[in-house]
Amino acid sequence: MSKLQALLFERVNKREVIDFVEGVNGLIAVTANTVYLVRGSFLEKKVVKTYAIKSISSIEIRKPNLITNGHFQIIASGSGDRTKRYSTAFDYAKDENTVMIRSNYEHFLRIEQLIYKQRDKADHVTEIIAPVAVAKEDDDVFSKIEKLASLKERNLISAEEYEKKKAELLSQI
Repeated sequence: MSKLQALLFERVNKREVIDFVEGVNGLIAVTANTVYLVRGSFLEKKVVKTYAIKSISSIEIRKPNLITNGHFQIIASGSGDRTKRYSTAFDYAKDENTVMIRSNYEHFLRIEQLIYKQRDKADHVTEIIAPVAVAKEDDDVFSKIEKLASLKERNLISAEEYEKKKAELLSQI
């Protein structure tokens, strides 16, 4: 086990990690809701960055060639790509959101697809849950109005109090 893997598994339960891949200066690990980027080459301080799957807006991946390393860069919402349009491999190597690739490019491609798959799965769950939550809120408002009507019928609150509270509750919908 490499030092980067050991650092990752100090923070994350090994069973939660779906897949991971190690590059030149770091590794990328994917769980159901989080992507971990662990960086730290020989002279570099070891750091673990976490990204919520939902916050990843894009990934830039470049294949290594005979002369230069490739790279795997995570771009999350709220933090733009800080590298220039015509950046060199050296610029990417300095970027904290990037892991350099020398070999196992295909594994990095699989990790990229896994991240997008997990993100899409999280978006799909949100699409299903959000309308259900709104429906529950609406039902909750109507059940409160029914309780108010019951209180009014039993003369526990006045008609004015009922109308005022009913208008307040209906404004929440």
